[in-house]
Amino acid sequence: MSETDVTRLKASIYLSVAKMVEEYSQELGTTASPSFVASLVELVYNQLQNLGEDLELFADHAGRAVINDSDMYMVTRKNEILTNALKEYAKGLGLRD
Repeated sequence: MSETDVTRLKASIYLSVAKMVEEYSQELGTTASPSFVASLVELVYNQLQNLGEDLELFADHAGRAVINDSDMYMVTRKNEILTNALKEYAKGLGLRD
């Protein structure tokens, strides 16, 4: 990924995270510092990088070149509630029976 792509991705993540933080801050009647938001953006970015790598590895291990929902379930296998929520979401989208 080029440096420009990384910058664009981080900017997109920043906008999403900043919006969520602002919404939750208003609900809680508090504020979040810009450094908190920036730290949270870095955390989310790093977690997404790790998730992407894990998904690629699971697909590769299964002999596939394409990531599918079973790879995500492998990533979340230790969190049954999250796995079930993802399966229900996929079912709602018509991706699963």
